[in-house]
Amino acid sequence: MKKNIYILCLFIFLIVTNSCENEQVVDVNIVHEEFTVVQSELKTDKLFPGVRFTKTLPLGVPYNIKQAELKNITAYIRVDSIQIIPLIYDQDGLYKSFYELRVEPGRVYELFAERDGTFIYSQTVIPEKPDVTSATYNSNENYLQAVVASHNNEVYAALWAISSAPFIKADDYFSVSVPTEISPVSTINVRTSPIPEEFQSPVYNSSRFIQVFSFDKSFKNYFNSRTAGQGINDPFVQGGGTVEWNVYGDNVIGMFIGVAEGELVPVF
Repeated sequence: MKKNIYILCLFIFLIVTNSCENEQVVDVNIVHEEFTVVQSELKTDKLFPGVRFTKTLPLGVPYNIKQAELKNITAYIRVDSIQIIPLIYDQDGLYKSFYELRVEPGRVYELFAERDGTFIYSQTVIPEKPDVTSATYNSNENYLQAVVASHNNEVYAALWAISSAPFIKADDYFSVSVPTEISPVSTINVRTSPIPEEFQSPVYNSSRFIQVFSFDKSFKNYFNSRTAGQGINDPFVQGGGTVEWNVYGDNVIGMFIGVAEGELVPVF
């Protein structure tokens, strides 16, 4: 998965084609089915970033934000079923909140939107920042692992990082860990993908770090159904099977997701 640098800029190209025994030219204008794409990462203790609304483009059309952006969206968010904040178009399909809003852990954010009579809805719970209680290096399989305090409505994933010059971080989460039970002292194990061979040498013993991320629980279904190797920075990917998004509406895809970024923890 790409580094979680929160740019969420790439999109899905959904292609519907029919196979034929005889080779023929396919009219992409006929087979293209347009989808509304919703993108927003709500990061714990950061300002609300807004929501980007775009549309998928036909096969063969180079991606261009000016062609993909949607300017005709009516939208607002609701916090804890009480606070309602209108979203106002800014640029490049991004709709920002009417006033600055800090994203707080434990709160429930709902998205309500409408495009040409199609209604769009999503809900996410903002996770707590990960609390890592211990971190170790599995030298047999060359991955990093951590024990993290677990909370309701949250799932967890982790990346390895190497503090060399330049700083290097894993491109993908290996897995998403889901708590099986919650108590005041419950914890969960989280692991990274294997560290590349060139960083397994003892020379890097003091340069290895693990970074844990907590997500709204809906991220688990998305992660398991998406194409492997793509990050939440570009969740709109091309691939087989059906991706489980957490936004709802006719011909609507995307993620409106709460996420919290943990600190880099050294692993010796």
